Amino acid sequence: MWDDTSPHWGGESVLTIKGHPIPIVYWPDIYCYGKFGQWQGTKSRWTDWRDVVSQYRQSTPPDFWKEFSVNGHAMNFIMIVNELRKQRNISKDNVVMRAHKEFGNSFDSLFSYRKGDKVHVMRDKSAIARRYRQLTKQ
Repeated sequence: MWDDTSPHWGGESVLTIKGHPIPIVYWPDIYCYGKFGQWQGTKSRWTDWRDVVSQYRQSTPPDFWKEFSVNGHAMNFIMIVNELRKQRNISKDNVVMRAHKEFGNSFDSLFSYRKGDKVHVMRDKSAIARRYRQLTKQ
């Protein structure tokens, strides 16, 4: 269902155009031509699917289900999404701590942004992680 280049593609999708199933990976391209704001309602769910599929493809199916099982039972989709979100937040926390440690006194100047005529130190973990990757080329 994710994309038509995968061996997992079964030729089925909840989104079809004139009888042709549209793999999820192409949905942003399709929705950009729809009604204004239509993509906003779908984007969150699409992002969840993208993240789960990405994680699934990083290992073997047995390893994926080993990681995303509780007491021998596979987690449902929402539980997997929440677990991935929790893992990303932990990762961002670690990057923020590493950035503070590595850049020390330079942190405030390197991790800042301008809004109007004022300079602000970044507080958003995602923004700090993004800037850290830019600075360290990771």
